[in-house]
Amino acid sequence: MTAIENSADQDFWRLHITQWQASGLSQASYCRQQSLVKHQFRYWKRKFLADHESDNLQPKAKAGFARVQVAAHVAAPVPPGLCLDFRDGIQLTGIAQDNIALIKQLIEVLR
Repeated sequence: MTAIENSADQDFWRLHITQWQASGLSQASYCRQQSLVKHQFRYWKRKFLADHESDNLQPKAKAGFARVQVAAHVAAPVPPGLCLDFRDGIQLTGIAQDNIALIKQLIEVLR
């Protein structure tokens, strides 16, 4: 296709896209009324709208990967408390002053 033919095609379709937008008709209805091929109409509409958007919009952000650095989580040291090891392998750990009542109940159940 020569540059002249391409320019004529662009002018033809640009006129129809403009007229369609002003008509208030659906694309399919406009194409039927004007005896246009729908898929060609959609192609040129996308082409013109993409050209128009690229002229008027700011550059789009590029998709991709971003470097992220995650700080290591430093757990606060937990005081071990007391630990009871029973002969049958049961182990109670973390025994402290504030949970001594619960430990007493557990020992009664485990005996």
